[in-house]
Amino acid sequence: MKLASYNGFLASHRSNKRFSITFSVLILFSILCTFNLKWISLPSGVFAFSSDASVKVPVIDWVLSKPLMGIVGVVSALMAIISSTGLLLLFGVTFVDMCTVMPFLSLTIGIDDSFLMLAAWHETPRHLPVVDRIGASMKHAAVSISITTLTDALAFLIGAIAPLPAVKYFCFYSCAAIIFIFLYCLSMFVACLALQGRLEARSHNSLLMSPVKDLARPEKLTVWDLAFHMGSIIEDVMPEVEYINNNDVKHESNYKLDADKETADRRMWYQRFFEDYYAPFIANRWMVAFSVLLFSCYVAAAAVGSQQVVVGFDLINIVLAESRPRRFLEVRKKFFPEDFSRLDIAVMKPPRMESSGERNAFMKVLQKFESTPCSAGRNSTDFWYFSFKTYMEKLGFGDAWNNVEEDEESFAENLHGFLMANDKFSYDILKDSNGSTKAFRFTTGLTNVSTDELIYHCATWMRGLCDDNPQYGLSTYTPLWNLADQFEIMWPQTIQDLYISIAVMLCVAMLFIPQPLCAPLIGVSIASVALGVLGIMPYLGVNLDATSMITIAMSVGFSVDFAAHVSYAFMTQKIADNSQENPSFLRLRATLGTVGWPIMQASLSVLLGISSLSFVDSYVVQTCFKTVILVITFGIIHALLFLPLVLMYAHKTYLACAASHRRSQKKVSPMKEVESGQKF
Repeated sequence: MKLASYNGFLASHRSNKRFSITFSVLILFSILCTFNLKWISLPSGVFAFSSDASVKVPVIDWVLSKPLMGIVGVVSALMAIISSTGLLLLFGVTFVDMCTVMPFLSLTIGIDDSFLMLAAWHETPRHLPVVDRIGASMKHAAVSISITTLTDALAFLIGAIAPLPAVKYFCFYSCAAIIFIFLYCLSMFVACLALQGRLEARSHNSLLMSPVKDLARPEKLTVWDLAFHMGSIIEDVMPEVEYINNNDVKHESNYKLDADKETADRRMWYQRFFEDYYAPFIANRWMVAFSVLLFSCYVAAAAVGSQQVVVGFDLINIVLAESRPRRFLEVRKKFFPEDFSRLDIAVMKPPRMESSGERNAFMKVLQKFESTPCSAGRNSTDFWYFSFKTYMEKLGFGDAWNNVEEDEESFAENLHGFLMANDKFSYDILKDSNGSTKAFRFTTGLTNVSTDELIYHCATWMRGLCDDNPQYGLSTYTPLWNLADQFEIMWPQTIQDLYISIAVMLCVAMLFIPQPLCAPLIGVSIASVALGVLGIMPYLGVNLDATSMITIAMSVGFSVDFAAHVSYAFMTQKIADNSQENPSFLRLRATLGTVGWPIMQASLSVLLGISSLSFVDSYVVQTCFKTVILVITFGIIHALLFLPLVLMYAHKTYLACAASHRRSQKKVSPMKEVESGQKF
């Protein structure tokens, strides 16, 4: 079954096409994200549109741009998916249908590490040797990549606690893929980055591997030169050893240098956007007030929606919309709405059916089973006793049945003959060696069990009747009870997983981030995103089932990734708290310049990766698509809006308290001196 399920996945042309689309889209997106555009002024007469005026045109810096690394990032993630799948299949881990979504999610998660590594590379000084730049890049990206890998892997391992096989196997495959992604990123991707770094050190084109023309001296250029041979050569970079970096700042701030140094703005385009435009925009008092209002509405809508969560799914949704089984289920539901399933009831401590007193008492219990809201009634019951009665009445001996009922010996003798004539009922009665009845069974019909909730209520009623009559050792079973058991544990299991995940993620945050305040803020961010996903699901028609359980567990991994990156970057900014400018805002601006674009890249890659799933007409796939959209949307809003503002104002509060404490200390010190003088 394990290999058959995997072969079925490979044989699915629909999945192959979707994955090919995702692979192509992510390669294109990764390549585009590695390009570095710069504006240069073409002097008059140098490929200008006017002979007496210069023209500014955008060109690609082919020295800093690394399109090949975008391809390497996607290919390394694909290799990780193949390696993890092969390894788990080798160990005999079942590949269930839900695992077909794993490659889409893992591929998008995989390229996030490459974005972080490239961002760290661009923050290193270009005058350093390649070996030193690789070491500095890994030093800066190590915490972020480790947090990403550890939190995502732990989130899926915690999700594997669920007793649902589909959820468990999906989490196993996803966790293994994330571990391989981490290993390939720190080995193959870093090795390829070193090769590209050598081209950058020689100021060569990263794609064509040929020398480029300096962006600072655009002279005698052709169209080909503007398109493929422009770059910033190494001599054009600041030669200072103490370079300016968002995380390693040797000045009062990231944005002010000594007055006697005239330096060009060497920041990447995305750093300029987040630092110069986005950070002042969200720090505006009106935007802060709007953010508070937005968060309040978000929490209110999520809280109301969480009270309307529907647990389970309609049985008709587990098959494809265009499949023949789906059509059959739709027709049966339309024309035979009262069609019922069979419920087996085992009597492990049977009464003596030949005794009229015990028989009548048991028949009253049987009548209760046939009278529940989900029972189809007496006509649906298949009980050997009823067939035995019909058999005796058809013999045509007048009051023979009445005589049999009243005489225990006659009852036993005729029952033996009945079982010999009706072989199928002989399997419903288990005899002891002495001929007495050890156990027997019967079946009855169920109706109105079209959803998990109805099945759960039916199971509760039937099992309640069994508990109310322990003298018979009653036990019920139908395959529908598997769904009922899942329904029963779905909500408490989801809440339990969230509690465990938040506790584990807090420990991870305290391990990597040297600031105790960040851990509770990260925990609140995780809980807020999970609440939002859980509360907004009902508005999108998504139920709480095995698929949404997975994505809720995954939301913990995504939200803690984003929150940890922002918190770590905020706390590691080396900006003096006694700066004349607002130090809290400077930290906010530097933080967004450092992690804003990698977070955007990670979010966009996930959205692009799962976009092809939106066209798959399958309930499971659509549920996964909708919930992942919620996870990414809420995660990025928290990471780039709510959390930075909370950190900024928390830092302001800390500085205010520290200043107040220093003032109080200064007031106390002179008083102590006066008192000591009086004593002398």
